[in-house]
Amino acid sequence: MKKVLLLLCLLAGFSITQAQDQYNDSRGLKAGFAVGYISEISSIGGSLDLIYELDNKWSIGNTNMFTVNELPNKERLKWFTSDLNARYKVYNELYLLAGGQVLFETLIEKTFIGGFVSGEQTITNSKFGGNIGAGYKYHLISNANIFVEIKYTRLGSESTPVISSGYMQARIGMVFDL
Repeated sequence: MKKVLLLLCLLAGFSITQAQDQYNDSRGLKAGFAVGYISEISSIGGSLDLIYELDNKWSIGNTNMFTVNELPNKERLKWFTSDLNARYKVYNELYLLAGGQVLFETLIEKTFIGGFVSGEQTITNSKFGGNIGAGYKYHLISNANIFVEIKYTRLGSESTPVISSGYMQARIGMVFDL
């Protein structure tokens, strides 16, 4: 599933090669939303984005993503990620990004007796890390754009219960000029 979603995001983002000469808004605040896939917990989530374009090449973006996943042993894992990235347009609307991220994870462990839930324990952790990635923005109409983005996040310490210090994230969404 994750390979198919990753392939779709890459094809949608990098196969669009039309020039966008009629749209040259190089500054301003943009807001959007996206659907994304996180590889390490095999889960789909939603995100909100704020982007401030400084000029034709540089912009700053903030992404806040939330996802929930049921683990095989009937535990629930919630991830909330917030990142701040610098973006640089390489060619047309293809951009590279790099920045920092904070991950808040909540694990809800349930205790079962005789098939019924007898107790619940919540464990909350936060991790810091850095990320790098790339994306493509396609101009749809005068104030709306579709984008695809893929990034790799390397955490400063391992995440639990998924024992990993890095993960991939692929997203597709819309961003609007404000």
